[in-house]
Amino acid sequence: MSQPYLISKWMDPLFGIFVGTYGYYLYEKEHRPRGRSLRELALRKWNKQAVSQQSMKN
Repeated sequence: MSQPYLISKWMDPLFGIFVGTYGYYLYEKEHRPRGRSLRELALRKWNKQAVSQQSMKN
């Protein structure tokens, strides 16, 4: 018995990726407090690692 698809065999995964990405975008834009977005958290982590690597070199 073949599996049922919402749209088609190839469009279902693309639709899932689109919905997930859009949901993530909305969460980042609306529900995260200022200063806590993924971009800001990643930059903070990156800067922290860069400082620790420079202190190890000196």
